[in-house]
This record gives sequence, C-alpha cells and structure tokens, in this order.
Amino acid sequence: MTAHETSNAATLRHKTAPGLLLQHARTQPDAVAFRSKHLGIYRERTWHKYAELVAGAADAFAKLGLRAGDRVAIMGDPCEEWMISDLAAQSLGAITYGIYPTASASELEYQMRDGGAVIFIAENQEYIDKILPLADRLPALKWIVVIDDSAMYGYEHAQLRRYRELVATSGASILPWLEQQVSKLAPEAPAFIVYTSGTTGHPKGALITHGKHLAATYNLIDTYPTLAEKEHRTVVYLPLCHVLGRDVAVTLPLISRLIPHFGEDIEDFTTTLFETAPTVLFTVPRYLQKFGSHILVGMINSSALKRATYNVSMRVARRHARRRWEEKTTIADRIIYEICRLAVFQPILNKLGFDQLELVVSGGAALPAETAALWQMYGINAVEMYGQTETAGGIISGQRGPFPRPGDVGTVPPGWQIQLSDGGEVLVKSPDLFEGYWNNEEATRAVLGADGVLHTGDIGEWRGDALRLIDRARDFIVTSGGKTLSPSLIENLLRASPYVAEAVVFGHGRKYLTALVEIDYDTVADWARGRDIAYSGFTNLAQNPEVGRLIQIEIDKANAELARVEQIKAFRILPKALDPEEEGEPVTPTRKVKRNLMYERFKSLVEAMYDDREERLLAGQVAGALKRQGGLS
Repeated sequence: MTAHETSNAATLRHKTAPGLLLQHARTQPDAVAFRSKHLGIYRERTWHKYAELVAGAADAFAKLGLRAGDRVAIMGDPCEEWMISDLAAQSLGAITYGIYPTASASELEYQMRDGGAVIFIAENQEYIDKILPLADRLPALKWIVVIDDSAMYGYEHAQLRRYRELVATSGASILPWLEQQVSKLAPEAPAFIVYTSGTTGHPKGALITHGKHLAATYNLIDTYPTLAEKEHRTVVYLPLCHVLGRDVAVTLPLISRLIPHFGEDIEDFTTTLFETAPTVLFTVPRYLQKFGSHILVGMINSSALKRATYNVSMRVARRHARRRWEEKTTIADRIIYEICRLAVFQPILNKLGFDQLELVVSGGAALPAETAALWQMYGINAVEMYGQTETAGGIISGQRGPFPRPGDVGTVPPGWQIQLSDGGEVLVKSPDLFEGYWNNEEATRAVLGADGVLHTGDIGEWRGDALRLIDRARDFIVTSGGKTLSPSLIENLLRASPYVAEAVVFGHGRKYLTALVEIDYDTVADWARGRDIAYSGFTNLAQNPEVGRLIQIEIDKANAELARVEQIKAFRILPKALDPEEEGEPVTPTRKVKRNLMYERFKSLVEAMYDDREERLLAGQVAGALKRQGGLS
C-alpha cells in the first residue's frame, strides 16, 4: 500500500510537502514522480531523483545563507527547477512565493518589497532583465539566481549567481542531511505566500502553512476520487505562483497518483498537450474558450461536406447532452451519439491531444455554461470547481459529474461548511484556511472573522445542494432605473463567442448597459483571411467595419438570452490588445479586469456610448439654484 492510499486530510494536516517527498523517496524510490522535456526528450524523474535534486538545491541555498523564516521569490514559467527550488527553500524553513511571469516592473518591485525576499530566482534572462534595474532599491535582497543562463552574455552583477553552478557544488549523497533539515519543520509553520490578483489595489499576500495546505488540497481528491484511484497524466502550464498551478505541479502529485508533465517551453503548450495526451487536465476558462474557438473557426473555414457532417453531429450531440443532464437517455440515443463522437468529434480531439481526457476541471474564474456544454457535447467530461487563494489550495465546491449540467459550481467537499449571508455572500468555514495576509492585518480582519469564517466577497445562491455563483459583491451594477444587475453574467455570455477575448460591461447609474470588447486576434484574423479582408495588425483589424458587424452579431446572440434590462445597447472595440506586462494596464497578470481602471483608461470610449442630452438639459435648469445653495453654506 502506497503513501498515496493512506492519505487523508486529518493525517496530512500534520505533515509537510518536503516530508512527503522524502517519504516517497524511501517507500517508492523508482516510481515516476514527474516528466520534463529537455532537448526534445521527456526525462522521467523518479521520487528518489526528485528528492536528490531538492537536496542539492537546498544545500546550495543554505550555503548562500538562507535560513528559516527568510523569504524566497521565484519568477518564471513552469519548469522543474521552479518546483525543485520551491521545495528546497521550504525544506530549510524559508517561506517561498511566486511572482507572475507577466508582472509589470512596478508589480515586481511591490511584491519584492512586501515579501522581503532575500533570494530572487529567475527562470531565464527575461526575468533577470526585470530584476536588475530594481536590485539596488531592494534592501532585503541578497542574491539573484538564474536557472537558464544560456542567453546571458556579459552579465556582471555582484549578487548574480547561476543555478547550475550552485547545485554542482552539492555532494553526491546528501539526502540524510535533507532529512535532518526537514525534520525541523513544523506543519503549523508558514510554507509559502500566494499573492492575489489585485483587481482593486496592490496584490495581497495570502500566508499558508504546510499542514493546512496539504489538508485543504486533499478536498480535491475527495471531490475527484479518480486522482487517487489510478495513475493519471497531466500537463503543467498554469503559473506556479497561482495556488491552482501549485496544486497541480507540486502538491497533488504528493498526495494522489497524478503525474505532471513539463513541456520544454510554455509557448509550445499545444505541442506538449499533443505529445502527452493527458488523462486529467486542470485549466482556467480562457483556455477552454480559446481551444473551442479554434475548433469552431476551423470548421467555418472547412469544406462544405465537413461543415455539414459537423452540423449534423452537433444536432445529435445537443439532444444527447440535454437528455443526459435530465437522465433520460435511451440506448438508441447513446448509440447514435457514440457514432458521431467516434466519427466526427474524436478526430478533432485527437489533433489537440484531448482524445485520452477523462476529466477536465476548470477553476480560477467563472466557466461560461456555453463553453462547458460545448466540450461535453464533444465527449469531454468538463466540470467546474470554485475556490479562492484564501482557501489554501482547497476548493469551496466542485461539480462531481460525470457530465454535470453546466451553470453551477457543484457541491461542498466533506469537512467544509458553506453558508450564505442575508445578502447572499458565500461564507466558508474550514480548519484549513489561510493564516492571513502578509503585512496586512486590516485586510485580514476584513475577510477572516474572529470565528474563523472566511467572507469570500462572492454572491451565490443554492440550486438544490449545488452552489451557483452570481457575482462579486462589489461589482453589481445598479442602473438609473434602480435595477440591480450582475455584469459577470453578461460578460460570460459575451466571452462565450470565439471572437471575443474580453468584455467589460458598464452601466452603473446609467439608463442602459454598454460594453468594451477586446477581440480575439487569432480567431478574428482567421475569420478575416477566410473572407479576403485585408488588415495590417491588431488595431487595423479591430477598426475594420466588417469586424464591427461581426461583433454586433455576437452581441445580438448574447442579448437574445438576456432580459431587456440586461441587454447591451452599445459597444466599442478596444483599439489594442490588453497586455498585463504593460504599466498601468487595466488587467492583472491573470487577466482579471480592474473595472475602475478600465473605465479610466478608456473613458472616452465609454462616455461616447451614452447620450447625455437629457442630463445636460436638466443640469442647465438647476445649475443656478445649486450655485446659490452653495453660496449660503
């Protein structure tokens, strides 16, 4: 019996991730822990080798003076060295945190100052170029370590060290030394910090302890038992600084039978998917939307015969999906659908590397019901889960499936409690929540009550025993007519279009709703080429009248599903793509919209959609009276 099979939340609460790593190295040293691609070949890393690599990095960091309680920042795309460095620093009692690869210079500086990292680990030259201009302004920073130095020529800096040179000095057999270091770790001690998106200000650092993280993450296995019941392949591509990315790459493999696979370059993600053919995939909605968009646009541009075959199969799939959700399928239904799936959908999925998928779990943001339904029609068991950074790696609820009806975020895992406040806010009670925000007691008190209840800020409602999310409490729009509306409901409908990358709805205090739309450049460009529409770049394409008409059609489709007061009456297409690496951009590194900043940045576009003649007429009639009133005060 393996350690995976004896794990549960109660036992994991008293363990640490480095301790579990060493346990696996002892009990199943030759079993595959993960695979990573190097020079075109996937290398298998056994648990014993994994532990040796962590030991070598820990020894190198100790020689740099890293001590318990120190902080280590890591910046870069997912790679095995990110994971190894993280566990190595934790093994010494240090607190690690990741910085989003797309973070701007100001965001990087803020998190380096707030976290107080003594060591900054960069994946490659790109991130070295970001940190070096800031290094002299960071008093806590002692060392800068670069993992991939292949493109670094002529770099000279007193704090700069090369990862490969540091680990090369470690002894050949230092696992007993690592055992000694890890034995000093307390499960109640801080393990890492995860910085939130920062949609309303600076990101807040959620401090998470060793044991609580492991116990919290185990509720994913409670919700999706297949993770522990048999071996599964998955692909690591979500940022490891995100708690979900950490779960997939680091934590779940320690407590389940999930084997992560690292591609050679994050830009080759689609190649990695095809080569790996994962059986389980954790993702965020945007990826499912983009892959779905590519399939749909590909079909639009295919031959008449292929389109006809696809359309017939989709009619069958829609009928089958509805009956499956209603638990009314017949043998004939299943046979006809299976023929369509094997003949039409399976070849499409095979091209993506999705043909072996048994489970796709979407989190991190709301998954449009239309997107989930599409993948289920293709034969993919797509489910949605709901969690927050503050739930320490665990989820608040999750759809269990298989093939659940889209539109809710599922049921509550065992050992966790959810209540809805009088205002509908989702309140969470669990022994395995975060400790609080780093250096920010006021923000901690605002979300974590003295009774241990987490105030999520999300508004929800119950549908039977399943939770349905409505919106963030602060994001509701109240029109001038007094109607309270959820912008995310409308935005998700708009984002379901293959041609829309982002949509932001406005209308607070106004007579009607409007939207700013960012086009999906790739799919709109494919659409334009298929119609011989010339363009020279993003801005030129976005300003093309034909593209405007295309987006109007997509908005009309969304409006058809909305009540009249919820419908978009006007829209504008953004003249540029939103870039989180650009200073002052109204999106976070995870592409969550900073709504207020979006308005300020594109105020002229928003205001141009509103006819304020009535307001100006009324203002002209009362202006004098208001002036006299002001003079009397």
